[in-house]
Amino acid sequence: MGEKTEKATPKRLRDARKKGQVAKSQDFPSAVTFIVSMFTTFYLSSFFAKHLGSFLVSIFKEAPINHDPRVTLYYLNNCLTLILTTSLPLLGAVGFVGILVGFLVVGPTFSTEVFKPDLKKFNPIENLKQKFKVKTLIELLKSILKIFGAALILYVTLKNRVPLIIETAGVSPIVIAVIFKEILYKAVTSIGIFFLVVAVLDLVYQRKNFAKELKMEKFEVKQEFKDTEGNLEIKGRRRQIAQEIAYEDTSSQIKHASAVVSNPKDIAVAIGYIPEKYKAPWIIAMGINLRAKRIITEAEKYGIPIMRNVPLAHQLWDEGKELKFIPESTYEAIGEILLYITSLNAQNPNNKNINQPDNL
Repeated sequence: MGEKTEKATPKRLRDARKKGQVAKSQDFPSAVTFIVSMFTTFYLSSFFAKHLGSFLVSIFKEAPINHDPRVTLYYLNNCLTLILTTSLPLLGAVGFVGILVGFLVVGPTFSTEVFKPDLKKFNPIENLKQKFKVKTLIELLKSILKIFGAALILYVTLKNRVPLIIETAGVSPIVIAVIFKEILYKAVTSIGIFFLVVAVLDLVYQRKNFAKELKMEKFEVKQEFKDTEGNLEIKGRRRQIAQEIAYEDTSSQIKHASAVVSNPKDIAVAIGYIPEKYKAPWIIAMGINLRAKRIITEAEKYGIPIMRNVPLAHQLWDEGKELKFIPESTYEAIGEILLYITSLNAQNPNNKNINQPDNL
């Protein structure tokens, strides 16, 4: 096996994404959601204190004097409802930010490959190898670093606030709450910034490592290029054959048409009509762009009258179908065209063999 020195091709990256393999960091969304959840909690602290505090006060007032089980159930129900309503803003903010950050980092991706059963996951030898991979060891070291860093930040923050904490012995509970809130805010902010720095470094590492894992051998790049070019050649040849068949088919049909209605630029509809045999005209062939040009070219070649009528051409294209009678809404306009052609004696004399509609 050769050395993998070449960057992954766009096809290789697309195939990896289809399998759910993308460069992602679990720590980055976690760090951002941690910061958002903490700041949201501090921002809504007054809201929490107001609702939860008033509820607790009411419970303590009723507890000594009311022992009715129904009252207990009532307060329990109110407690659960209050917890749910007060936590909804926090849960909503954290959930929204988590989804948004994941989308911005990884992009839109969904793969069913990750849900397919893999027998290798039940192989003890493979599982043992996974535990000793460099990637697993790095994740372990990263977790230890985060725990140690958070503990150190918390220790330093509390150590610097020891004199202030000692002074709280003689102050009111409200002042104590304010002081501890300030200490907690400082500690959480510092820990959040530390987690974010680690997450950014991890994201850079994960992207570089992912690019390294997807590197290809020169032979693989050449083989992929050859396969891609081969597929393009095959598709091109098929398209060419289809165009040739369409051209021949168009040519054989148009020479028997009675008239061609066209939008001079991009629509052409060939109309056939045998009044003594069929009840109405029908569409022999129609096309847009390249096929429209071919229809017009063939009509000019065989001397078929070409009537330029933009609204009628669009109407026939939108409502009509090949080898079907023309739409009833176009009877009057098509009738005028055929009468005009008849009056000029420009009708093709060989229209007994034209392709007939299949809805007679």
